[in-house]
Amino acid sequence: MLRDVPADRLADLRIAAVERLAPRRVRTRFVDPDRAREQLEELVERTTETSAWRDLVDGDDVLGWVWLAPEGEEIVVYDVDLDDLGRAADLLAAVVEHARAEGARMIGLGVEPGDDVRAAIGSLPGFRLRATNMVLHLERPIADPAPVTLERMSGDEYEVFMNGEVEGFANELASAGMDPERALERSRTMMADLLPSGIDSAGMEFDTARVEGDAVGDLWLSTADTMAFVYNIEVRPEQRRRGYGAAIMNAAAIRSRDLGHPVLGLNVFAHNPNARALYDKLGYEVTHDYLTFDVPDAG
Repeated sequence: MLRDVPADRLADLRIAAVERLAPRRVRTRFVDPDRAREQLEELVERTTETSAWRDLVDGDDVLGWVWLAPEGEEIVVYDVDLDDLGRAADLLAAVVEHARAEGARMIGLGVEPGDDVRAAIGSLPGFRLRATNMVLHLERPIADPAPVTLERMSGDEYEVFMNGEVEGFANELASAGMDPERALERSRTMMADLLPSGIDSAGMEFDTARVEGDAVGDLWLSTADTMAFVYNIEVRPEQRRRGYGAAIMNAAAIRSRDLGHPVLGLNVFAHNPNARALYDKLGYEVTHDYLTFDVPDAG
């Protein structure tokens, strides 16, 4: 069962969680170590009223602890430690009870390569892969994207592109298991947060991919942080199966490298195996899998 972490341990546990998670954020998001700690301290502060810090106990024995917080319809495992991996099922059962009591439909869990505790939990029956974060290290050779070139979108092209983004991303979330209404709400919120000034939002680039002047696809690239990030790539339906997807990704990688970024990251949903196969072929490496577990009899 889960029991509240005693008050005399809570402050130390919060500090320990920040120190545990900061190196992971450096590895997966390529942010400066000090900035990684600042981001996590901000997360702890922002979720003070909603977070649950719980010990997993068996009688008087403390077997581990978990940091949980709600995100929409999910209870997300922000951090977890477990002395005996064989008790992972006990921990999951206790988290399920907590999620049910909170009215959550799902439990969310991020798993990074080499994290034995999270991997043990995520391997339990009922978890399914929702999405994977991947990165390409840009010191490696990158294939020439010719004949594809990137040109900044015009205002009209941007409007057409963005008209489909909110609904398109909501559909992706719904296909990954999220309630459609909540998916649409999250998509709208995310777009508003990411693009406060539309096409002129700082650190965002919107390009049309062209071949001999003809538009064959679109690219939304973030260059705001150390890791450049592909928010979306699309090949026009009538231009598919011609290798343009790989060419656009190579053009994005070269653009990011020329701007001084060491890596290019992206997120791929599990229900899009063709895109995942492309990224594997291009040499992208997994940094983070996000898994979800449907809560039985959720309210």
